[in-house]
Parts: sequence; structure tokens; C-alpha cells
Amino acid sequence: MHYKNDFLDYLKEKRYNSKTIRDYSYLLQHLEKYVQATGTLDLKNLSEDEVLGYLKIIKKKRISQAEYTAKVSKLKKYFQYLEDNEYIFISPLSDYDSPKYVKKNYPALSQAEIESILQEISTDHPLCMKGKAILELAYSSALRPRELYNLKITDIDFKKGLIFIEQSKNQKDRIVPVGSTALYWVGKYIREVRPRYIKGKKHGYAFINHKTGEQLTRFGIRSAIRETLRKSGFQPIKPYSLRSTAATALLLNGMNIAYISALLGHADIKTTQTYLRVKTKELQHELAQKHPRVFLEKQFQNMKEGKKNEI
Repeated sequence: MHYKNDFLDYLKEKRYNSKTIRDYSYLLQHLEKYVQATGTLDLKNLSEDEVLGYLKIIKKKRISQAEYTAKVSKLKKYFQYLEDNEYIFISPLSDYDSPKYVKKNYPALSQAEIESILQEISTDHPLCMKGKAILELAYSSALRPRELYNLKITDIDFKKGLIFIEQSKNQKDRIVPVGSTALYWVGKYIREVRPRYIKGKKHGYAFINHKTGEQLTRFGIRSAIRETLRKSGFQPIKPYSLRSTAATALLLNGMNIAYISALLGHADIKTTQTYLRVKTKELQHELAQKHPRVFLEKQFQNMKEGKKNEI
């Protein structure tokens, strides 16, 4: 007994997205084949050494450290579910330390750089109109790439200036504000460009593939940004850099990190801190302008200067 279907049903009840459930399903099918090859018919009899042997097989494949870490995390969750529901006595990975994976840093652009790009990119070509709308929206609301390609027209409240983000990372919904400039370009794209390429499709996704009319993918978002910038003479930008650029700009302009964290959809402020890319000179300037101790030191220095003048 492998209890795979029970676990997948549990994920559906917890409202995991379909792609994540598919990833779990493929991984557990592969695990099931491995276990059957060892002669183990029931996971209750699966030893820790056998599971570690399976992890070695995965690691030998040509996958990135990020993929390997994700697979280990999924297996730990699966076995923990089996333990919690008493399908097995104890998870064979209960004492296994998950491999550490350091996420890539996505460099933030300066405010001058991002403003120059947004003001100077061409919108003559339909693809550039889509790229312009994506860039403006990503920067305005600090959205993840998946939040861009999963965005539906009905999720956008043009009157109130709000966007509903449905089931993003960790299956969380949230509502985020969006600026009027971003709304203008998104609306312009939806009205003037999208109808030409929808090809009779009945889905409501805002950003679509101009060849197929289908929902845009993660690679489609990246391609739209890259080609828009290339046509306008700019270097490519990774979509996640727009998110860290927006977060850093908000911090430098005085927004409380708790509000930035809420905008980004983070449960932990520590996660938000990984997005903030503040250069040393900028930090020194902000410190000199806003730290209360620095302000008191200036007052004290002025008092000293005043006493000297009295003497």
C-alpha cells in the first residue's frame, strides 16, 4: 500500500494548485516504481536506508540543486502525512536534514534606471504593448511572474485600483493596489491588442500568447519583457528583478517593511528582507536622514556650536 491517492486528495482539499499536485503525482509514481523494484509491497516496511538510496538515485540525475531540494521537500511532506494519519509508524525522513538551497539574487534596478526604461520603451509593436503593460504592472504592484500570467481580466478592478491575486504561493489569496499608470497600459493592451490574438479562446486571462491565443506562461512573461526591452535598446531584465526593484524603491521612499511584506504576500518579514537590495551609499543617506539617534546628535552638535558662539 502506498496511499498515494489519499495524499493527492488531501492536497486537493488544501487547495494546492493543479501544477503542484501533478508534480507530487509524478514524483510519487517514480517512488512507487522504485519501491516495487526493491520488493517492498507496503510503505510500512520501507526502511530509512531504502529511502536514502532513492534520494541518491534522484541526485545522480541531471537536475539542479533547486529541483533536488524541492523533491526532498515533497517527499518529507508525503511521509509526514503518512505518519500523521498513522499509515506508517514514523517517517523514514524524519531525521534527514533537507539540503540547503540559496536562492538566486535578482538585482534591483535603481529608481533612475527603472524610470528610464518605463519612459523610453517603444509601444509601436503589439508585443511591446504587452511588454509595457507587464513591466508597468509588475513594478507597480511587485508581482511574481506567476501572478502576472495567472491574472484574469475579472481580477482587475480598474475603478478602485485593486488587483485580486488568487491562490498564489502557499495557496494564499490577497488584494494589492495598483497605480493608475499601470492600469492605463494594462487596459490599453486588453482593449487594443489582446482581441487581435485571442483566436476565439474563451478563457479570461489578461496576458496571452500572440501565436496561440492561450494563457501566457512563465517563459512567455520572460520573453515578452526581454523582446520589448531588446526592441527599445535596453538590456534584458529578469521578471523577479522587477519585484525586488519595487520592494527596494518602497523601502527607500519610507514605507514600513511590514507593509512591503503584506504587498509581496509574505508570511514572514525575513522573506521580505531577501528582496530588499539597498546599496551602501543609499543606506548611509537614509540613515543620516531618518535615524532618530542621528537627529539627536545633530541637535546636540548645534547646541555645542551655540554655546561656543556665546563665549
